Amino acid sequence: MTIKFLITSLIVILIPSAGVIYTITHGLFRDKLASIAAALVCTLRILPHVLASIIGITTVVQINIQTFQLAGTAYLFYIAWEIWRESGKLKTKQIKKQKI
Repeated sequence: MTIKFLITSLIVILIPSAGVIYTITHGLFRDKLASIAAALVCTLRILPHVLASIIGITTVVQINIQTFQLAGTAYLFYIAWEIWRESGKLKTKQIKKQKI
């Protein structure tokens, strides 16, 4: 390990994440129960990523990255095609001004 790696790791560890800031904010400006709920929700947000890495989806994606890029490109073309062939004009509503 180099000194650059150690300094970078220390900086990353010391900077709080969005979940930590969110939980602390709820703890300061709301009650204890809101802070606990915020911490629980922030923890539950991580679980799908942890499960995906345990199952090995990350490895599959890395091996077949070109396939996923082509699928993403095809999906974007599909969305563009659907928007392009959609018939009709943009419908807007007139909002009546109310007199106060």
